[in-house]
Amino acid sequence: MLRFRTGIWIAIVLTLARAAPANAASRALAVTVLGGSEDSRIAAVEEAVEFWNARLEEIGANVRFGPVRVVEESISDGLLRRMSRQVVDGPGTSLPDRIDEIPGDVVVALSDADLASFGIARTRWNKGFVAIRRGDVPPLSLPNVARNAIAHELGHVLGLSHNEDRSTLMCGRPAPCRPDAFASESDRFFPLTAPEESELRERWR
Repeated sequence: MLRFRTGIWIAIVLTLARAAPANAASRALAVTVLGGSEDSRIAAVEEAVEFWNARLEEIGANVRFGPVRVVEESISDGLLRRMSRQVVDGPGTSLPDRIDEIPGDVVVALSDADLASFGIARTRWNKGFVAIRRGDVPPLSLPNVARNAIAHELGHVLGLSHNEDRSTLMCGRPAPCRPDAFASESDRFFPLTAPEESELRERWR
């Protein structure tokens, strides 16, 4: 079950021109972030959304993320840990029963737990879902990691799976790629592969 901090939704809508669809014909996936409004990972979500919208426009995929809304509510860390283990150890996990009560097409849950961050694809039947591990300790506290880790999970929301190329954004299990590989003293996003770009164009025609 979802665990709410209050009985009232407190929504802070971040109206960002960069998060809005660049093409009126593009499908817009509204993003709802569950977390405190002062959480430093919110800026990383905004940067990841900006990255994806620029890349999606460049490659001609007919989808964008945005707008982004922050809701000061939470999903229990216990539930997110269980979901994370199911994603890592097995074929996947199911979304919380009450996920439809949360506004938006994509839900990003900012957890306070040590868990493996994960993303679930958006389909015509269910919302996209992302859970992000605590950000105050490594690896997410390392420079340049949080923005790329969140962009990686949003890649799963768009339907991408892991690859084995350590130099790219979507490298992951079973390859030995972990979030600390994104660490860099300069702010940058890791690239997509050419097959991934083709897959996104085909999936989001």
